[in-house]
Amino acid sequence: MRFIKRAKVAYISACAAIAVIGLILIIFPEISMLAVCYMLGISAIVFGIVKITGYFSSDPYGLAFQFDFAFGVIAILLGLIVILHPGNVMALVPVIMGIYFMIDGIMKIQTAVDAKRFGVNGWWLILVSAIVTGAVGILLLINPFESAVALTVLLGITLLADGLSNIWIAAYTVKAIKKEIHADDKIYVETSDREDKDD
Repeated sequence: MRFIKRAKVAYISACAAIAVIGLILIIFPEISMLAVCYMLGISAIVFGIVKITGYFSSDPYGLAFQFDFAFGVIAILLGLIVILHPGNVMALVPVIMGIYFMIDGIMKIQTAVDAKRFGVNGWWLILVSAIVTGAVGILLLINPFESAVALTVLLGITLLADGLSNIWIAAYTVKAIKKEIHADDKIYVETSDREDKDD
């Protein structure tokens, strides 16, 4: 459980950084696309590393933090491509981010289904977040925006919302898992005491 707490802190820190980058893009939408590429690339790499690290956590349900090895690798690869070839991918930023958010939405749907199966009351909020994230991904792929400023604002809003929702999901699922573990421990203790009395 101690490892889960450390992983939770790292995950929330990464999500907070992503949310801050989203806020920067909202406040300064006229920032150069080159700077946007670097910020998005760094965010993807950090997020990917945290996901891969969390994949090896001792989370008993495999639910906390939405950790996923494959998604972490994809995020790191996308981040490296964006940073190493910013000039070539600037025009592809909407497509790259669209794919990223679509995959994130799919992973959130999986998390919502698992959360419902484990009895997490807020599973439907995770599902709503998944649908919104996936819809934004599709919107970015279509890219109906003629203005680069409008596109940057949308990216900022999406990163901010995604970062905050991931923080909430991490905090909520870990809380639910700790509650479940304590309940199981209580049942185990009561059962052991009952067996001792019978002996």
